[in-house]
Amino acid sequence: MRKLAVVLGLFLLSCQPVFGAAKKASPSPSLIATPAAEIVTTPAANLGIEQVTKQDITERSSAVKGKLEGYLDQRPIGKLSWNNWLQYAIRQAVAKGVSANTIVLVLLFPLIAGLIAAARHVIGLTGFGIFVPAMLSVAFVATGLRTGLILLAIIWVAATLGRKLTQKLKLQYLPRLALLMWLVSVAVLGVMLGGINIKFGEISAISIFPIMILMLLSENFIEVQTGKSRHEALRIMLETMLMAGVGTVVLRTNWVQKFVLLNPEIYLLAVAALDVFVGKYTGLRALELLKFKKLLK
Repeated sequence: MRKLAVVLGLFLLSCQPVFGAAKKASPSPSLIATPAAEIVTTPAANLGIEQVTKQDITERSSAVKGKLEGYLDQRPIGKLSWNNWLQYAIRQAVAKGVSANTIVLVLLFPLIAGLIAAARHVIGLTGFGIFVPAMLSVAFVATGLRTGLILLAIIWVAATLGRKLTQKLKLQYLPRLALLMWLVSVAVLGVMLGGINIKFGEISAISIFPIMILMLLSENFIEVQTGKSRHEALRIMLETMLMAGVGTVVLRTNWVQKFVLLNPEIYLLAVAALDVFVGKYTGLRALELLKFKKLLK
């Protein structure tokens, strides 16, 4: 009888969105969840794994995929012309099985690169070039910003400590870098295996794609620490995280995804115009204006 009650409880929970109105019209006091049903329906809570469905645009099959395809269905584009040929190509690709998530992510990547270039040339932020903050943005979308920052901090600490340890061995550059990657991998593995025990299962549930991105970027952290002072390396690291955080917010914004998917022609021209404007800018950067404010007066 208890197994039957559990099965009925699960079935009614799965049918709740469909039969919600009927349930309100004729409530039944007998449909009460039993303790066994609570244990079966919430196993992830005991492991500390996050139960809320994340809107991860980096996954081919996720809740975002249905949402983006719904945007395409809601807006008919009419006859083929010069200003909607790319929309036609996108719809045909999605109809043949190409993920709408992948298309939106590829379209948004030039915007992230343009924003990072503007942050460097107009505002004056340094960071690790353009590629590293852009890839961090994609990794943070896959992991979640909070979990990604924690994992990045762990990798940075492991790389810093590993660099100090390997300096005493006096190894050649490539073997020393391989040993550093070994230390970083062990640190990440330890955090993943121990994440469940400390009620932080989000790290243990991360896919290999963002983890590999964050681990491979540890080489950049080591190179900056080798050629610059500790204060300078920390400043570059923080600026990189700031630009990556802004890129993550842009990638996860619903109206940006919708506009890019429904108006790709206008969007690509706007991004190209932004890149040209930033490339033509030769004035002082915003941070330089603040630094030399007294001199300019």
